[in-house]
Amino acid sequence: MSDKNIPSKEDFARAKAAMGKNDQGLSEVRAQVLMRVKSKGLHELFVLYSPRSRTFGVYVFYRWDREIDEAAKSGLAEEIRSAVFDELEKAGRGDKGSIQVDFEFDSHESVERDYEGNYFNRLH
Repeated sequence: MSDKNIPSKEDFARAKAAMGKNDQGLSEVRAQVLMRVKSKGLHELFVLYSPRSRTFGVYVFYRWDREIDEAAKSGLAEEIRSAVFDELEKAGRGDKGSIQVDFEFDSHESVERDYEGNYFNRLH
């Protein structure tokens, strides 16, 4: 393998900076949404950004499978969607009309059952 194929320290620094820019503000978005709706039945939330598709992926987890339908019927799912858009806009990630967000609703129960409790495996 030639040295031409090995990324330089500068290449790694640029990649790290780009990744940091992609994730900018997302931990705050997550924290704010959890703070707003956790007491209403939200168990966990992950917010990821894909620079390739320029979309956000939001993974919403309730505690139990049955809560997925209950949240849709009660309006909680829509409240979570709205909170995500509000917080992404506050974080400077775009205005509500231009942000592309794909939501997935699931449960901790299914992560335990299907992924041995491993959220990393569930998200991939």
